[in-house]
This record gives sequence, C-alpha cells and structure tokens, in this order.
Amino acid sequence: MSVELLTTDIKRTKAKRERFYEIKRSLITEAILLPIGTNNERIKTTINTINGNEAAFYKPGKESMRKIPNKFDMYPAVLFNGRDVTEKYSFDDIWEYLLKIFLIHKGTFIKVLVLLYRLYYFNDYCCINGKWRYAPSDEICELLNNLETLVLREGFADKFKEYENPTLLQFLLFVNLLSWNEDVKYHAPKGEPYFKNMTESKTGRTNTVLSVISAPLLISKFIEDIISKTQSGGTINVKLITTVIQKFIYSGGTCTLTHKKLYEALAPYLRG
Repeated sequence: MSVELLTTDIKRTKAKRERFYEIKRSLITEAILLPIGTNNERIKTTINTINGNEAAFYKPGKESMRKIPNKFDMYPAVLFNGRDVTEKYSFDDIWEYLLKIFLIHKGTFIKVLVLLYRLYYFNDYCCINGKWRYAPSDEICELLNNLETLVLREGFADKFKEYENPTLLQFLLFVNLLSWNEDVKYHAPKGEPYFKNMTESKTGRTNTVLSVISAPLLISKFIEDIISKTQSGGTINVKLITTVIQKFIYSGGTCTLTHKKLYEALAPYLRG
C-alpha cells in the first residue's frame, strides 16, 4: 500500500511549475508580513497544528542580529504540549536523524526521503482558508504513525539507546518550516517575493530540502560499502564519502543530487 500511496510523478509540466511558484510566492509574502517582536521578546505565530503538533515561527530570528541583518529571518519551532521538541535543531541533527533511520531500516529510510521530496515540491500542500499549508492526507498521517510506532521508536531505543526524538511528523514539520524560512532569506531582499528566472530559484527551499535528502543518501552508500567490504574482505571505496565533501565545498554548503539520480535512488516511488 505504501508504494502506491507514496508514488510521486516528478514530471515538470508547465502547470506544476506554475503551482510551485504560486505557493512559493504566497508563503514568502505571508512570512514577510508576520508580526515581529524584539530579540528579547519574540512573537510566535502558529502556522498549523497536526495531531497535536504545533508548527510555528518566532520573529525575529537569530540572523536579524547579524552585522548585515536578515530582517525577515524567523525561528522555526515544532511544539508538542507546549514544549519545543526541535529546540536548537541543526542540519547536523537532521542528517544524524536520517542516517540513524537508514541503520534501523533501509526501506523506511527511502520512504522518509520520498516524503521529504514530496515536501520540497509541495505535493502534500493544500490551500486552507486562503493559505497554503503542509497538510498530509489522513492516509499519509497513518503511514507516518505506523512507521513511528512499528519501526522507529523501537529501532532508536534498540540500536542507539535513544528514547526521545522528534517523531517523524514533527521532523517533517520542522524541515518544512526551515525550508520556508530559507526561501524568505534568498527571495525577499526588498520585502517582496523575487525570482529573476526559474533556474535561479534553486536557492532557498530547493537547495535546502534536496541537501537534506542527498547528503544522507550519498553517505548511506558509503556505510553500505564499508559493511559489505568488511564482510567480504574487499577494499573500501573511500571516494564515496569524499564525493560528498567535494559537493559541499564546490557548491558553497549545499549537496544536491540531480533529479535523475534521485529517481534512481528513490525507486520505486518516483515516476516520470
């Protein structure tokens, strides 16, 4: 059932591109207009709540205090029972979480990356009361709950002795907020959405989410190679990890695979 449920058409039709940019512009415009407090007293705006998990932005964010400030920066947070479960969550934490899922169960790892790909391209977004929101269907929420309760919870406890992590839904909500904030950072320099052309808009949401997907994918190949070569006595292919390092160096801090590579890596879920 999960294959059919997560099957995602990656063809870039004109209608899909138009929808993609419509949502980006709408989200950026909304974020710019969110109320802003002070560095000592941020103002919280709840974006949406799913199954008791509150996704929110606090303004101003930390980049507003830089020498050259990003005045529209926001602090993303996912709260449950009033507690920020993603407090100080960084890219290191994001990649660590995903690689631990890979070590727990590769099939679940691939499904989570597909969910992230869908998040990047707004597949699970809906327009609610005139605002675009991440709103996975009841079926996908059920899948998330099953992966959490049947695979991840026990896997984290058994393999890593960790009993408290953001849930999969909380993780996706956080990455959504993070990528939204990155779009505002790169595409609202004058207080309104701005794209010179379609290709330049890879900065922001696109590079953020595709880096979240791509780096763990490449590192997982290195881990698989180590395990395989250790068992067989073969030579470990160190180039698998140096390739990741080079991607970050030469791209200024991003690591994104081509759609063709993602199509191959995330089979059988991506189509087109």
